[in-house]
Amino acid sequence: MKNKVLKNIVVLTAILMLVLPLFAAGQQESKVAQTRITFMVHDLGNPFWATQAKGAQDKADELGVKLTVIDLQVDAAKEINTWENLITTKVDGIMISCVDEKASQAYCKKAQDAGIKVMAAVHPLPGADGSMSNDEYLYGFLAGEVAGKFITKELGGVAKFALLAADCTPFVIPRTDGIRDGILSQAPQAILVARQDAFQTDVGMKVTESLLQAHPDLAVIGCLNDDGALGAFEAMSAAGKNPSKVCITGTDGITQALEKIKAGTMLRASVSMAPYESGMKEVEILVKMINGENVEPHQKIPNEAITVANVDKYLK
Repeated sequence: MKNKVLKNIVVLTAILMLVLPLFAAGQQESKVAQTRITFMVHDLGNPFWATQAKGAQDKADELGVKLTVIDLQVDAAKEINTWENLITTKVDGIMISCVDEKASQAYCKKAQDAGIKVMAAVHPLPGADGSMSNDEYLYGFLAGEVAGKFITKELGGVAKFALLAADCTPFVIPRTDGIRDGILSQAPQAILVARQDAFQTDVGMKVTESLLQAHPDLAVIGCLNDDGALGAFEAMSAAGKNPSKVCITGTDGITQALEKIKAGTMLRASVSMAPYESGMKEVEILVKMINGENVEPHQKIPNEAITVANVDKYLK
């Protein structure tokens, strides 16, 4: 009888040893599946942010995490309301590309006090638990170098250039500074004739049209982003400019710009910030922080100038 009881105990112990790890794994999967994160995106109307949101969604799907994407539409009031709603509903994590950095800094602290992890996506947010950040000056400098080399090689080292900026947004001012310095590093005799905000395609076109009236011999335009560069391209094309004597550069590496680079047009360069890949990485870091896993929370986005020589690598 005792042997039979002992045998039953041994069998039961063996069964438990097999079942308990599976139960624990199921509990862990259930925990991940219940994780809720929200991505407050600066502006989904901008192809860069739309691509980043796609990368974030694909990584969330891969990890079994529920991701909600909210388009802030560059609206600071909407940003504040969204912060308040997310803190009230106690999501597990928040990713944000800030519209109003100062206001978001205060709400970031409130979210953290409520046990919510906060991840800054590209735009700086002091105090965030994690971040994928961009070296804005280097980002612009890489594009400026391409334009400066064009001036030296194709225009004899002397040309007028303009900058299409977004100086209304303080944290990207260094990017336009970098474009300027990149140009002058390769073509020190180049002449800067204008620096104006124009980071949407329609505005980029209108500003370039105006610049051409004041400076008909304008040959080079360094743009804060590809949206503005596409507008500058349209204006230069409509003005009948000789493509071999014009250089336009942007940043962000959006598909519309890359296609023009590949075609060998006057839009000659962009710079990659890997929006899809950085969106995926941001979600990965955030989920690991939520789950208490070891991860380097603050990481840099890799940059590379995109020209006709390497554009195929970025056109997917």
